[in-house]
Amino acid sequence: MQWHERGPDRLGHTERDFKVCGFCSALNPVTNIECFVCGWSGQFHTDRETVYEALRTVEEQFGEVDGSLFAEEVVPSTPPRPSVWSDMWRSIKKLFGRA
Repeated sequence: MQWHERGPDRLGHTERDFKVCGFCSALNPVTNIECFVCGWSGQFHTDRETVYEALRTVEEQFGEVDGSLFAEEVVPSTPPRPSVWSDMWRSIKKLFGRA
């Protein structure tokens, strides 16, 4: 495995531009505070080998790695799950016939 440096004659991304989510193993831009896939904001893997393998996996699945893979409109939005409190409140309203 070779570590690529970016220079004036080299365009594109290198392993230093990315990190791998410690929860779901998704490739993320190094600038992300939380994982764009699962929302994890804990530990990310930044070692060369892990990032390199994740880059190769993404390239095999989607072709060239570019910024559009991480654009917000590409990531499907999922509606937030109601909180436990709203579920409990709904149950209480049902119990008293106000649902």
